[in-house]
Amino acid sequence: MIDAIVTSLDKENLLVTPNGDVNFSSLVGKRVRYRDNSDRIWTGRVVAVEEPYATVKFDAFPTGLGQGQILQILEDSENVDAE
Repeated sequence: MIDAIVTSLDKENLLVTPNGDVNFSSLVGKRVRYRDNSDRIWTGRVVAVEEPYATVKFDAFPTGLGQGQILQILEDSENVDAE
């Protein structure tokens, strides 16, 4: 799992900056998870990359998501609902 910081957002997509040393070309298509303050899990995917950012599109836009918050980019084997 890769933590990423929300850098910019609009009504449909957001730009995130992954933490650590990341192979950006491998991020496209990866699942993304955001857990809001009500413990609800929101899911999406990385749809594009342009270093140092990844563009994320959620299935439904998360409530309470804002700039500076953390979400996770999951490895293929990770379960979206897992802690």
